[in-house]
Amino acid sequence: MLNLVLKRLLAAVPVVLIVATVVFGLLRMAPGDPARVIAGDMASEETIAQIRANLGLDQPLLTQYTLAMGALARGDLGTSIVSKQPVSTLIAARLGPTGALALSALTLTVLLAIPLGVLSAWWHRRAFDRATMALTVLCFSVPAFVVGYVLILVFSVTLNWFPVQGYAPLADGLGGFVHRLALPSLTLATVFVALITRITRASMLDVLGEDFVRTARAKGAPERTVLFRHALRNAAAPIVTVVGVAITTLISGVVVTETIFNIPGVGSLIVDAVLARDYPVVQGTILFFSFIYVFVNLAIDLVYVLLDPRIRY
Repeated sequence: MLNLVLKRLLAAVPVVLIVATVVFGLLRMAPGDPARVIAGDMASEETIAQIRANLGLDQPLLTQYTLAMGALARGDLGTSIVSKQPVSTLIAARLGPTGALALSALTLTVLLAIPLGVLSAWWHRRAFDRATMALTVLCFSVPAFVVGYVLILVFSVTLNWFPVQGYAPLADGLGGFVHRLALPSLTLATVFVALITRITRASMLDVLGEDFVRTARAKGAPERTVLFRHALRNAAAPIVTVVGVAITTLISGVVVTETIFNIPGVGSLIVDAVLARDYPVVQGTILFFSFIYVFVNLAIDLVYVLLDPRIRY
């Protein structure tokens, strides 16, 4: 197991390097000048040139790239051009709301999707199965931002059950924390509930036709035991894969959801940085998300080994 972890961590190094290189190139090709944004519309060309020199933007691209990669190798994500604070500090300050939103959305997804998928497979081609599959198609078809605005219109504006925007930290009380995260979590979880439900259903249908399931039923095992102890355990590998994909895909969903509900997380940080042409913040947040992606894939590989001892890498 330790060898597997070390090999995967070493394999992640070139992945992170490629991501950093691509992000560096794309940011430099994007229109806009951070020096002009900082200086303002009324600044002179001399002032703008001085700001560019202070930021190192007047140096050749190869020099900028070498300095950026050297800082990354030291664990330094850079310093914000706008706020002059370390990027790692800015990410750490915004990590709480993003982590709470992602964790609550993932918990809601798993609690809803897996039971729905299991029951749909159990009641295959019945009314419950058809209704569930129709609902998943609807969730797939509607973009997340549309779901968010519909939920705001219904539950915030019309019924006045939930606040429209904002975030309350857990330290201020569990009630306010859950109250403000309910709609954003449901918005973010909608697509993933549909995805995991369909995968769980398909995987369960494959397993329910196996001989060991028929044997368990022939021995008189309760249907609940057959479904959740025998069938679901053997159908878990594809479900774990999709849950891992959902975790990594939450990254893009977090950006949209935090913007809709005005949550001060990492997603809104990267949006503000893009608008301000704050290169180090954009590059640092993308690299941070790529680290999460690598870690999640490593965790999925380890879960595979725990679920099925026959799997070896």
